[in-house]
Amino acid sequence: RLRGGPPRRIGASGPNPAASAAPAPPKARAKPALPLASAHRSVRLAHSLGLVVAASALLLQLLFGFGKWLMLFAAVGVVFGRSGGAWLHTHLPATLVEGRAPTEAELAAAPPGLLSLQGLQHFPTECGAEYKVLLENLAFCCTYGKRNCLTNDMYTGELSLGKVCALVGGKLREGVLQCR
Repeated sequence: RLRGGPPRRIGASGPNPAASAAPAPPKARAKPALPLASAHRSVRLAHSLGLVVAASALLLQLLFGFGKWLMLFAAVGVVFGRSGGAWLHTHLPATLVEGRAPTEAELAAAPPGLLSLQGLQHFPTECGAEYKVLLENLAFCCTYGKRNCLTNDMYTGELSLGKVCALVGGKLREGVLQCR
């Protein structure tokens, strides 16, 4: 036996180098992240809200110049978008709550999307996914959690920003502020 090393095995044909080598550690498999669209509703809502806050702050930075408060506002948006789902779940109106609060595992499994450097490296792909989630969240909020008079029209056919604005604008022109 070598000092401090694994035992050497000697067979009929001499030393076996494969047998004396230390076994390779098992490779850690990275758990594939679920798409954002399949994350818990509160996680998606927090993500969309955080993205809107961060993007608004960065846009204001570009328009009006650097400001430490705007950078702080953007940072708060990023942090909230990545981990604010559980808090938001407890502060949403009852019509926008779906199921139980998200678990720590559900929060961790949600992909960061554009709220990370990796997401920004794949901007076109991530931007499309973020837009779809943001649009679906907007439709969900406008229909009070799929429970009002807009629900059938909103979710029939393709969902688009124009469709959401037209349906909500039509109800507002009719003087309907809350439909059931």
